[in-house]
Amino acid sequence: MMKNKILYGLIIFAISVILGACSEEEGIDTSISVISVEQGKANDFDKYLNHILVKPYNIRFLYKFEDVESDLNYQLVPAVYENSIRMANLVKYLCLDAYEEVAPDNFLEAYFPKMMMMVGSGAYRNNGTVVLGTAEGGLKITLYDINNLDVTDIDRLYEFYFRTIFHEFSHILHQTKDYTTDFDRISATEYVGGSWNDAWEDKSSLEAGFISDYSSKEADEDFVELIAHYITNTPEVWEEKMVAAAKDGAKGRAVIEAKMAIVSSYLSQSWDIDIDELRAAIQKRADELDEQDLDNIKIEE
Repeated sequence: MMKNKILYGLIIFAISVILGACSEEEGIDTSISVISVEQGKANDFDKYLNHILVKPYNIRFLYKFEDVESDLNYQLVPAVYENSIRMANLVKYLCLDAYEEVAPDNFLEAYFPKMMMMVGSGAYRNNGTVVLGTAEGGLKITLYDINNLDVTDIDRLYEFYFRTIFHEFSHILHQTKDYTTDFDRISATEYVGGSWNDAWEDKSSLEAGFISDYSSKEADEDFVELIAHYITNTPEVWEEKMVAAAKDGAKGRAVIEAKMAIVSSYLSQSWDIDIDELRAAIQKRADELDEQDLDNIKIEE
């Protein structure tokens, strides 16, 4: 027992001598931790994001894959850097700038989600559906499949990304100021819940009064899907859909138009936004998309 105590004492003494020697001979300040985490330096894209999104809107744009911000239920991959740049410019051009044209002052600063995360791959569910985007508590939107971004295909941009953005943002709006329950009653007996993906294999959701299959899940999804589809379709394409919704005497057109009257009134009265003006702003920008330099990260003084 005495031998063990002597041995431990010698070990402690030796360590003390070594630490003392290092401190004195090499000038190490032992009050500072020897473990340090190098802080990443902001690159040109980070500085550009700070200029176009953080300073004006306090929006954080996450393009570097972060496990803590990812959904670990899916096998996901990071977004390609070049596509992240293009998507940042697209979000600014097709979404934020369009709202700026028609919305009240400080609308985006107050209500647009404060975080947008880019994921390279899609998030696939076991039932065969794919998650195109998610929103969390009105604070964060996640967009998937960024690595397949095609800036020349406006229909795909709408389907895979921007309807998702408009859809999720509209959720934030109605969760902040709710719409009238009159909307819920229009298709109250027609909503199909979680079976929306299978409910319309043999019949048309459009003819039943839903602008998309997903609209038939429940009233909140119906409400925001109408906004997202209305503003991402030209008046001509929307009319084609309404004609199809009334095919063979179907009630779809009348149902959708009754819902749209409530949607339009809600945006006008609750948010001072004219949905037709918003659609016109988005469609004009879509028409001029090929004129935009989506690879640009230069900060204009």
